[in-house]
Amino acid sequence: MSDVVTQREFMTTWHSSPRQGIEAWSLRNKANLIGSGTSTDRVPPFRPFDLLAQPNDALVVLENDDHRIGVQSVCGAQRAFVRHVDFDTIYFQFAGNTTLETEFGEVEMSPGEILFIPEGIAHRSTGTADSLRWFAFVNDPFTEFRDGDDVHTGRTEFRVIRHGGPDWKIPAGAEKPVKTGIIEERMIRWGHGPNDRTIIHRDYDYLLGASSTHIAEKRSGIRKLRAFDIFEGVAGKKGGVEPMFRSPHMEIKTYNITGEQFAFHRALRSEEVRIQFRGEALDTCEIEKTLVGPGDATVIPRGIAHSVITEPPDSPAFLRLNFYSNLSWRTPNDLTCHQYKSTFEVQTIVHDEATWRIEAGLVVPVAAAR
Repeated sequence: MSDVVTQREFMTTWHSSPRQGIEAWSLRNKANLIGSGTSTDRVPPFRPFDLLAQPNDALVVLENDDHRIGVQSVCGAQRAFVRHVDFDTIYFQFAGNTTLETEFGEVEMSPGEILFIPEGIAHRSTGTADSLRWFAFVNDPFTEFRDGDDVHTGRTEFRVIRHGGPDWKIPAGAEKPVKTGIIEERMIRWGHGPNDRTIIHRDYDYLLGASSTHIAEKRSGIRKLRAFDIFEGVAGKKGGVEPMFRSPHMEIKTYNITGEQFAFHRALRSEEVRIQFRGEALDTCEIEKTLVGPGDATVIPRGIAHSVITEPPDSPAFLRLNFYSNLSWRTPNDLTCHQYKSTFEVQTIVHDEATWRIEAGLVVPVAAAR
Protein backbone atom coordinates (compact mmCIF):
# COMPACT_ATOMS: atom_id res chain seq x y z
CA MET A 1 0.00 0.00 0.00
CA SER A 2 2.87 2.37 0.81
CA ASP A 3 4.18 2.05 -2.78
CA VAL A 4 0.96 3.40 -4.29
CA VAL A 5 1.27 6.84 -5.90
CA THR A 6 -1.93 8.75 -5.21
CA GLN A 7 -3.52 11.58 -7.18
CA ARG A 8 -6.30 14.04 -6.44
CA GLU A 9 -9.32 14.13 -8.73
CA PHE A 10 -12.23 16.56 -8.91
CA MET A 11 -15.63 15.93 -10.46
CA THR A 12 -17.66 18.73 -12.01
CA THR A 13 -21.14 19.19 -13.41
CA TRP A 14 -22.32 21.66 -16.11
CA HIS A 15 -22.81 25.38 -15.54
CA SER A 16 -26.62 25.09 -15.76
CA SER A 17 -26.84 22.02 -13.51
CA PRO A 18 -28.91 22.43 -10.31
CA ARG A 19 -25.73 21.51 -8.40
CA GLN A 20 -23.26 23.37 -10.57
CA GLY A 21 -19.58 23.36 -9.73
CA ILE A 22 -17.50 20.68 -8.02
CA GLU A 23 -19.49 17.58 -7.14
CA ALA A 24 -16.70 15.81 -5.25
CA TRP A 25 -12.98 15.61 -4.56
CA SER A 26 -11.49 12.11 -4.56
CA LEU A 27 -8.17 10.43 -3.85
CA ARG A 28 -7.17 7.80 -6.45
CA ASN A 29 -4.41 5.38 -7.23
CA LYS A 30 -2.69 7.34 -10.02
CA ALA A 31 -1.90 4.17 -11.97
CA ASN A 32 -5.64 3.57 -12.37
CA LEU A 33 -6.13 7.03 -13.92
CA ILE A 34 -3.82 6.52 -16.90
CA GLY A 35 -4.65 4.04 -19.65
CA SER A 36 -6.28 1.54 -17.31
CA GLY A 37 -9.52 1.01 -19.25
CA THR A 38 -11.31 0.86 -22.57
CA SER A 39 -14.48 2.51 -23.84
CA THR A 40 -16.74 2.40 -26.89
CA ASP A 41 -17.05 6.18 -26.42
CA ARG A 42 -13.36 6.64 -27.30
CA VAL A 43 -12.52 9.00 -30.16
CA PRO A 44 -8.98 8.34 -31.45
CA PRO A 45 -6.45 11.21 -31.29
CA PHE A 46 -6.33 12.92 -34.68
CA ARG A 47 -4.54 15.56 -36.73
CA PRO A 48 -7.51 17.61 -37.94
CA PHE A 49 -5.87 19.60 -40.72
CA ASP A 50 -4.36 16.44 -42.21
CA LEU A 51 -7.94 15.24 -42.82
CA LEU A 52 -8.40 17.96 -45.45
CA ALA A 53 -7.58 16.51 -48.87
CA GLN A 54 -7.44 19.69 -50.95
CA PRO A 55 -7.48 23.49 -50.65
CA ASN A 56 -10.79 25.00 -49.52
CA ASP A 57 -11.95 21.70 -48.07
CA ALA A 58 -14.09 21.81 -44.93
CA LEU A 59 -14.81 18.86 -42.66
CA VAL A 60 -17.04 18.43 -39.61
CA VAL A 61 -15.19 16.38 -37.00
CA LEU A 62 -17.69 16.50 -34.10
CA GLU A 63 -21.42 17.17 -34.08
CA ASN A 64 -24.61 16.87 -32.05
CA ASP A 65 -28.10 18.33 -32.24
CA ASP A 66 -26.84 21.77 -31.15
CA HIS A 67 -23.51 22.32 -32.86
CA ARG A 68 -21.03 21.24 -35.52
CA ILE A 69 -17.29 21.62 -34.98
CA GLY A 70 -14.79 21.25 -37.80
CA VAL A 71 -11.78 22.48 -39.71
CA GLN A 72 -11.29 24.13 -43.08
CA SER A 73 -8.78 25.56 -45.48
CA VAL A 74 -9.46 29.09 -46.74
CA CYS A 75 -7.16 29.25 -49.77
CA GLY A 76 -7.85 32.47 -51.65
CA ALA A 77 -11.10 34.38 -52.03
CA GLN A 78 -14.47 32.74 -51.51
CA ARG A 79 -16.85 33.71 -54.27
CA ALA A 80 -20.12 33.90 -52.34
CA PHE A 81 -21.16 35.40 -49.02
CA VAL A 82 -22.83 32.98 -46.60
CA ARG A 83 -25.66 33.92 -44.24
CA HIS A 84 -26.08 31.43 -41.40
CA VAL A 85 -29.72 32.20 -40.73
CA ASP A 86 -30.40 30.48 -37.43
CA PHE A 87 -27.02 29.58 -35.90
CA ASP A 88 -24.03 31.47 -34.52
CA THR A 89 -20.56 31.08 -36.05
CA ILE A 90 -17.17 30.79 -34.33
CA TYR A 91 -13.86 30.89 -36.23
CA PHE A 92 -10.50 30.14 -34.62
CA GLN A 93 -7.55 30.99 -36.86
CA PHE A 94 -4.85 28.35 -36.49
CA ALA A 95 -2.42 29.11 -39.33
CA GLY A 96 -2.10 31.74 -42.04
CA ASN A 97 -4.29 34.81 -42.21
CA THR A 98 -7.89 35.40 -43.18
CA THR A 99 -9.81 38.55 -44.05
CA LEU A 100 -13.54 38.42 -43.40
CA GLU A 101 -15.95 40.77 -45.12
CA THR A 102 -19.10 41.00 -43.03
CA GLU A 103 -22.22 43.09 -42.80
CA PHE A 104 -20.59 44.70 -39.75
CA GLY A 105 -17.44 45.56 -41.70
CA GLU A 106 -14.09 43.96 -42.50
CA VAL A 107 -12.13 41.93 -39.92
CA GLU A 108 -8.58 40.56 -40.11
CA MET A 109 -7.69 37.29 -38.40
CA SER A 110 -4.22 35.99 -37.47
CA PRO A 111 -3.14 32.77 -35.73
CA GLY A 112 -4.41 32.53 -32.17
CA GLU A 113 -7.42 34.81 -32.72
CA ILE A 114 -11.03 33.73 -32.24
CA LEU A 115 -14.09 35.41 -33.75
CA PHE A 116 -17.83 35.32 -33.04
CA ILE A 117 -20.35 36.16 -35.78
CA PRO A 118 -23.99 36.27 -34.66
CA GLU A 119 -26.68 34.39 -36.55
CA GLY A 120 -28.09 36.10 -39.63
CA ILE A 121 -24.97 38.13 -40.48
CA ALA A 122 -23.64 37.49 -43.98
CA HIS A 123 -19.88 37.10 -44.36
CA ARG A 124 -17.20 35.97 -46.80
CA SER A 125 -13.58 34.94 -46.25
CA THR A 126 -10.32 35.40 -48.16
CA GLY A 127 -7.32 33.47 -46.89
CA THR A 128 -3.64 33.15 -47.58
CA ALA A 129 -2.58 29.88 -49.20
CA ASP A 130 -1.72 28.47 -45.75
CA SER A 131 -4.88 29.67 -44.00
CA LEU A 132 -6.30 26.97 -41.71
CA ARG A 133 -9.01 27.47 -39.13
CA TRP A 134 -11.43 25.72 -36.81
CA PHE A 135 -15.13 26.54 -37.02
CA ALA A 136 -18.09 25.92 -34.73
CA PHE A 137 -21.70 26.39 -35.85
CA VAL A 138 -23.96 26.69 -32.80
CA ASN A 139 -27.75 26.51 -32.98
CA ASP A 140 -28.68 27.64 -29.44
CA PRO A 141 -27.14 31.14 -29.39
CA PHE A 142 -24.21 32.33 -27.30
CA THR A 143 -25.32 34.53 -24.41
CA GLU A 144 -22.13 35.17 -22.40
CA PHE A 145 -18.96 36.79 -23.75
CA ARG A 146 -15.57 38.00 -22.65
CA ASP A 147 -14.62 40.81 -24.99
CA GLY A 148 -13.20 44.30 -25.25
CA ASP A 149 -9.61 45.49 -25.15
CA ASP A 150 -9.57 45.42 -21.33
CA VAL A 151 -9.84 41.59 -21.43
CA HIS A 152 -6.35 41.27 -22.91
CA THR A 153 -3.46 41.22 -20.43
CA GLY A 154 -0.71 41.30 -23.08
CA ARG A 155 -0.21 41.36 -26.83
CA THR A 156 1.30 38.36 -28.59
CA GLU A 157 1.66 37.55 -32.28
CA PHE A 158 2.00 34.02 -33.63
CA ARG A 159 3.31 32.69 -36.93
CA VAL A 160 2.43 29.09 -37.68
CA ILE A 161 4.47 27.16 -40.25
CA ARG A 162 3.32 23.79 -41.55
CA HIS A 163 5.88 21.09 -42.26
CA GLY A 164 5.21 17.83 -44.11
CA GLY A 165 1.87 19.00 -45.46
CA PRO A 166 0.68 19.96 -48.96
CA ASP A 167 1.98 22.90 -50.95
CA TRP A 168 -1.39 24.41 -51.81
CA LYS A 169 -1.62 27.38 -54.16
CA ILE A 170 -4.38 29.96 -54.43
CA PRO A 171 -6.49 29.08 -57.50
CA ALA A 172 -6.17 31.37 -60.52
CA GLY A 173 -8.72 34.16 -60.31
CA ALA A 174 -9.22 33.77 -56.55
CA GLU A 175 -6.34 35.98 -55.43
CA LYS A 176 -8.70 38.81 -54.46
CA PRO A 177 -12.44 38.94 -53.79
CA VAL A 178 -14.74 40.75 -56.21
CA LYS A 179 -15.87 43.89 -54.39
CA THR A 180 -18.25 45.50 -56.83
CA GLY A 181 -21.55 44.88 -58.54
CA ILE A 182 -23.96 42.03 -57.84
CA ILE A 183 -22.67 39.37 -55.42
CA GLU A 184 -24.04 35.91 -54.70
CA GLU A 185 -25.16 35.08 -51.19
CA ARG A 186 -25.87 31.55 -49.96
CA MET A 187 -28.50 31.49 -47.22
CA ILE A 188 -28.04 28.47 -44.94
CA ARG A 189 -30.45 27.19 -42.31
CA TRP A 190 -29.57 24.75 -39.53
CA GLY A 191 -31.80 22.05 -40.95
CA HIS A 192 -30.59 22.32 -44.54
CA GLY A 193 -29.39 19.10 -46.16
CA PRO A 194 -26.68 18.73 -48.82
CA ASN A 195 -29.16 19.29 -51.66
CA ASP A 196 -30.92 22.35 -50.21
CA ARG A 197 -30.14 25.70 -51.86
CA THR A 198 -31.22 29.27 -51.20
CA ILE A 199 -29.27 31.72 -53.39
CA ILE A 200 -29.80 35.49 -53.23
CA HIS A 201 -28.13 38.12 -55.45
CA ARG A 202 -27.27 41.37 -53.68
CA ASP A 203 -25.53 44.66 -54.42
CA TYR A 204 -22.06 44.49 -52.81
CA ASP A 205 -22.34 48.09 -51.59
CA TYR A 206 -25.32 47.02 -49.48
CA LEU A 207 -23.57 44.00 -47.98
CA LEU A 208 -20.18 45.04 -46.61
CA GLY A 209 -20.70 47.13 -43.47
CA ALA A 210 -24.42 47.48 -44.13
CA SER A 211 -25.53 46.37 -40.65
CA SER A 212 -25.41 47.63 -37.08
CA THR A 213 -26.75 46.43 -33.74
CA HIS A 214 -28.17 49.96 -33.19
CA ILE A 215 -30.62 51.78 -35.42
CA ALA A 216 -29.04 55.23 -35.11
CA GLU A 217 -25.28 54.58 -34.96
CA LYS A 218 -22.71 52.06 -36.14
CA ARG A 219 -22.15 49.24 -33.67
CA SER A 220 -20.68 45.89 -34.60
CA GLY A 221 -21.97 42.55 -33.34
CA ILE A 222 -18.63 40.90 -34.20
CA ARG A 223 -16.57 39.87 -31.17
CA LYS A 224 -12.88 39.06 -31.61
CA LEU A 225 -10.31 38.03 -29.01
CA ARG A 226 -6.62 37.23 -28.99
CA ALA A 227 -7.41 33.92 -27.37
CA PHE A 228 -4.04 33.44 -25.61
CA ASP A 229 -3.70 37.02 -24.36
CA ILE A 230 -6.50 36.80 -21.79
CA PHE A 231 -4.76 34.81 -19.04
CA GLU A 232 -4.25 36.31 -15.60
CA GLY A 233 -2.21 33.39 -14.29
CA VAL A 234 -1.45 29.72 -14.94
CA ALA A 235 -4.86 28.16 -15.52
CA GLY A 236 -3.74 24.57 -15.03
CA LYS A 237 -2.60 25.26 -11.47
CA LYS A 238 -5.79 26.87 -10.19
CA GLY A 239 -8.75 25.16 -11.80
CA GLY A 240 -9.16 26.86 -15.16
CA VAL A 241 -10.41 30.16 -16.56
CA GLU A 242 -13.75 31.69 -17.43
CA PRO A 243 -15.10 30.81 -20.90
CA MET A 244 -14.48 33.26 -23.72
CA PHE A 245 -17.90 32.41 -25.14
CA ARG A 246 -20.73 30.44 -23.54
CA SER A 247 -24.03 29.12 -24.86
CA PRO A 248 -26.52 26.76 -23.18
CA HIS A 249 -24.69 23.74 -24.64
CA MET A 250 -21.14 24.94 -25.40
CA GLU A 251 -18.24 26.65 -23.67
CA ILE A 252 -14.99 27.77 -25.33
CA LYS A 253 -11.88 28.26 -23.21
CA THR A 254 -8.13 28.62 -23.58
CA TYR A 255 -5.66 26.96 -21.28
CA ASN A 256 -2.02 27.36 -20.22
CA ILE A 257 0.13 25.31 -17.87
CA THR A 258 3.71 24.45 -16.98
CA GLY A 259 4.27 20.98 -15.58
CA GLU A 260 1.39 18.77 -14.45
CA GLN A 261 -2.24 19.80 -14.01
CA PHE A 262 -3.04 20.27 -10.34
CA ALA A 263 -5.54 17.37 -10.33
CA PHE A 264 -7.33 14.95 -12.65
CA HIS A 265 -10.70 16.22 -13.87
CA ARG A 266 -13.80 14.04 -14.28
CA ALA A 267 -16.58 15.93 -16.08
CA LEU A 268 -19.90 14.27 -15.30
CA ARG A 269 -22.13 16.22 -17.67
CA SER A 270 -19.83 17.43 -20.42
CA GLU A 271 -17.12 16.33 -22.82
CA GLU A 272 -14.32 18.27 -24.44
CA VAL A 273 -12.07 18.44 -27.47
CA ARG A 274 -8.53 19.61 -26.66
CA ILE A 275 -6.81 21.48 -29.50
CA GLN A 276 -3.07 21.93 -29.05
CA PHE A 277 -1.88 25.30 -30.35
CA ARG A 278 1.70 25.61 -29.05
CA GLY A 279 4.11 23.37 -27.18
CA GLU A 280 4.05 19.62 -26.62
CA ALA A 281 2.21 17.76 -23.88
CA LEU A 282 1.26 14.32 -22.66
CA ASP A 283 -2.54 14.03 -22.61
CA THR A 284 -3.51 11.36 -20.10
CA CYS A 285 -6.86 9.79 -19.27
CA GLU A 286 -8.32 6.54 -18.01
CA ILE A 287 -8.41 5.20 -21.59
CA GLU A 288 -4.99 6.16 -22.95
CA LYS A 289 -2.06 8.57 -22.94
CA THR A 290 -1.04 10.52 -26.03
CA LEU A 291 1.88 12.82 -26.82
CA VAL A 292 0.46 15.83 -28.68
CA GLY A 293 2.00 18.79 -30.48
CA PRO A 294 0.69 21.86 -32.28
CA GLY A 295 -2.28 21.00 -34.49
CA ASP A 296 -3.18 17.75 -32.71
CA ALA A 297 -6.58 17.13 -31.11
CA THR A 298 -7.86 14.72 -28.48
CA VAL A 299 -11.44 14.14 -27.29
CA ILE A 300 -12.49 13.31 -23.72
CA PRO A 301 -15.92 11.66 -23.35
CA ARG A 302 -18.03 12.53 -20.34
CA GLY A 303 -17.15 10.68 -17.15
CA ILE A 304 -13.53 9.93 -18.11
CA ALA A 305 -10.91 11.34 -15.73
CA HIS A 306 -8.12 13.19 -17.55
CA SER A 307 -5.10 15.38 -17.01
CA VAL A 308 -2.13 16.86 -18.86
CA ILE A 309 1.59 17.44 -18.31
CA THR A 310 3.82 19.59 -20.47
CA GLU A 311 6.68 17.99 -22.37
CA PRO A 312 9.27 18.62 -21.10
CA PRO A 313 7.74 19.23 -17.65
CA ASP A 314 9.42 22.62 -17.26
CA SER A 315 8.34 23.93 -20.68
CA PRO A 316 6.44 27.26 -20.57
CA ALA A 317 5.28 26.94 -24.20
CA PHE A 318 1.95 25.14 -23.67
CA LEU A 319 -1.15 26.84 -25.13
CA ARG A 320 -4.44 25.10 -25.88
CA LEU A 321 -8.00 25.82 -27.02
CA ASN A 322 -10.86 23.68 -25.66
CA PHE A 323 -14.46 23.26 -26.79
CA TYR A 324 -16.82 21.83 -24.15
CA SER A 325 -20.30 20.43 -24.71
CA ASN A 326 -22.97 19.09 -22.38
CA LEU A 327 -24.39 17.10 -25.31
CA SER A 328 -22.56 14.01 -26.51
CA TRP A 329 -20.75 14.27 -29.85
CA ARG A 330 -20.97 12.09 -32.91
CA THR A 331 -18.10 11.71 -35.40
CA PRO A 332 -19.69 11.96 -38.87
CA ASN A 333 -16.36 11.43 -40.66
CA ASP A 334 -13.46 9.02 -40.30
CA LEU A 335 -10.92 10.79 -38.06
CA THR A 336 -8.20 8.27 -38.89
CA CYS A 337 -8.20 9.09 -42.62
CA HIS A 338 -5.18 11.43 -42.60
CA GLN A 339 -4.08 12.66 -46.03
CA TYR A 340 -0.72 14.01 -44.84
CA LYS A 341 1.63 13.78 -41.87
CA SER A 342 2.03 17.40 -40.85
CA THR A 343 3.76 19.07 -37.97
CA PHE A 344 3.43 22.75 -37.09
CA GLU A 345 6.09 25.17 -35.94
CA VAL A 346 4.69 28.03 -33.86
CA GLN A 347 6.83 31.14 -33.69
CA THR A 348 5.99 33.65 -30.96
CA ILE A 349 6.52 37.41 -31.09
CA VAL A 350 5.69 39.18 -27.82
CA HIS A 351 4.81 42.84 -28.35
CA ASP A 352 3.57 43.48 -24.80
CA GLU A 353 4.35 40.88 -22.13
CA ALA A 354 1.58 40.33 -19.57
CA THR A 355 2.56 41.71 -16.16
CA TRP A 356 1.62 38.48 -14.39
CA ARG A 357 4.04 36.51 -16.61
CA ILE A 358 6.91 38.84 -15.80
CA GLU A 359 6.17 38.66 -12.08
CA ALA A 360 5.99 34.85 -12.23
CA GLY A 361 9.21 34.55 -14.25
CA LEU A 362 7.38 32.84 -17.13
CA VAL A 363 8.70 34.88 -20.04
CA VAL A 364 8.97 32.41 -22.93
CA PRO A 365 12.34 32.30 -24.74
CA VAL A 366 11.95 32.32 -28.52
CA ALA A 367 13.49 28.84 -28.91
CA ALA A 368 11.11 27.35 -26.31
CA ALA A 369 8.01 28.81 -27.92
CA ARG A 370 8.20 26.64 -31.02
